[in-house]
Amino acid sequence: MSQPAAYVITRSRLAEWVGQLLKQAQVIAPRTVHGGDTAYDVVEDPSQVAWDYSSSINPLKRFLFPQTEELLRWRRPGSNGLQLEPTYDETDRIFLAVRPCDVSGVLFLDRVFSREPEDIYYMTRRQHSALVSLTCGEPGEDCFCVCADAGPFLESGYDLQLTKLSDDYLVEVGTEKGRSLIAPAEHLFAGAPDELIRARRDIEKDVDDRFEEHKAYFAAALRKVTFDRVPDELWDGMADRCLECGGCSFVCPTCTCFLVADWPEGENGHRERLWDSCLYSCYTLEASGHNPRAQRRDRVKARFFHKLSYQFAKELEAHGCVGCGRCITACLGSNDMPTVTARIRRGAI
Repeated sequence: MSQPAAYVITRSRLAEWVGQLLKQAQVIAPRTVHGGDTAYDVVEDPSQVAWDYSSSINPLKRFLFPQTEELLRWRRPGSNGLQLEPTYDETDRIFLAVRPCDVSGVLFLDRVFSREPEDIYYMTRRQHSALVSLTCGEPGEDCFCVCADAGPFLESGYDLQLTKLSDDYLVEVGTEKGRSLIAPAEHLFAGAPDELIRARRDIEKDVDDRFEEHKAYFAAALRKVTFDRVPDELWDGMADRCLECGGCSFVCPTCTCFLVADWPEGENGHRERLWDSCLYSCYTLEASGHNPRAQRRDRVKARFFHKLSYQFAKELEAHGCVGCGRCITACLGSNDMPTVTARIRRGAI
């Protein structure tokens, strides 16, 4: 007997399902934190999951690509030379009720870290992770995911995708890993009738139609950035607005700049990977003292070249933005993605 491609679960039974998931793995879900904000965090009880939220203040990348991450430890056991012990994180994780833009952000990271040479630290975490997306029923204040083809609903890339339908939730199965999240609590689910699947399509169209206020001119910006048709004066103007705080890099789901540091501990020690930002003046500083991007204008230009140019979009099969809107909130100088693409499009600050 074939298994359904979609199920339905009532809201009243969600807590019982989450309880089952907590027995299987560590669960990361939207959770109300200090100040009333919502952030993706580890939950220990079903009551901690914030189902009715707009967006999370943080992306998922800190769980798969931590801000500070031990890569290996080294030891000098007597005269036997140097021994290296890699540190891999094999914790099973379920990312529950995360927004489609953040799932899209993880899929972008997959492309970055799976390129040769494959990043085994990221890929180990990713192989032990499951993505349960929660579609958006209402556009967030700063969201523009429709411009990035990263939401508010997904056609693929998720293990499960949930859509709120009145008091019920439609559960679409994307992978066998997703189906395995239902199996231990299958008595809580029922096969979804066709009318609920049609209702989900109607909700998607309605939400898409309400995203009109937020525009990011990716196509126009991609053409001008790729062919170097953005006037230097425009980059200068954006550089003047940049405070070099790195906030946009740290809240962006697709930014992956990092540095590596060694920390000796007597004869032993460890190596760490830490987040960095291409907007920092020391990011490209060479050991010789030369800095190929000593000017802030060059660093701003390089950031958006990596986000918007055809070369990188072709290599990674997507441009480096998922439309989550966090850069709008974080940037004090209004160098967020919608504003920058609009400036590039019209050729003026």
